Amino acid sequence: MTLEAAESTTIQEALDRYVRNLKTGSKSKGKSSNADKPIDHQALYHFVHYFSPDTLVQKLTPADIGTYAESVNGTGTSPKAIEHLQAVKDFLAYVHKVLKWTATSKNPATYVRIRKARTRTGATVVSSESQPIELTSAGHAQLVTQRERLVVESEALVEEIRRARADGDVTENSPLDAAREEQGRVEARIQEITATLERAVIIEEGQARNSKVVKIGARVEVKDLNSSGEPKTYTLVNKTEANPLERRISDDSPMGKALLGKRVGQELLVETPRGKMNYEVLSIA
Repeated sequence: MTLEAAESTTIQEALDRYVRNLKTGSKSKGKSSNADKPIDHQALYHFVHYFSPDTLVQKLTPADIGTYAESVNGTGTSPKAIEHLQAVKDFLAYVHKVLKWTATSKNPATYVRIRKARTRTGATVVSSESQPIELTSAGHAQLVTQRERLVVESEALVEEIRRARADGDVTENSPLDAAREEQGRVEARIQEITATLERAVIIEEGQARNSKVVKIGARVEVKDLNSSGEPKTYTLVNKTEANPLERRISDDSPMGKALLGKRVGQELLVETPRGKMNYEVLSIA
């Protein structure tokens, strides 16, 4: 890739050359080859298709790159988001070396801001991403279906972004901004579901039914000791499956937390908007 070819190079062409460079990098001056560097194909594919593969590299602006980074960061920072954005930074740094980026004199990789998680000095951090997530078979199937639908939706949004960019000036293009924002939201949800499924442990109904203590997947009958009303039955599930209208309560909710590990006959105290409520476990199924 030469400086003369910069104005006619698309993001996809730049990526193809970057990947080939990583795979066939040569050793020089005693330094290790880039060939040993792992390639995050998923992150790079996402970056290219966010802007459309046929977009010229020269058309990217610092604002475009910054907006993309924010869409990946979302409302928080996860190890996956950090790895994702680092892969994009490496790609942009490579492009900066071989292309004359007229949109900015700075290395475009500097516009990819990666948020760092803050921890107290000396604190021991246990990543929640290493913990298994218990799902019922129905909840697991529901997430798989939702992810498939979102993937189709994301592909349609990529095409919508391509068409919006082709309409002209990208600096004042409301349809383009709206499509990018929506695609960022959809991709964030896809990543969230994928992370959940990767850590999922399916709990069979029989396992919960035969348990003597309340666990995820169990149907629990409880009596409100503060009233003379009829007992109510709840199904304890992961927060991704929770549906209050169907009395499927999250294990992360006040009631769910209080129920976990309880046996028949035991009482529990639950903090609710109405104050502290006392319940008794009548049965576990």
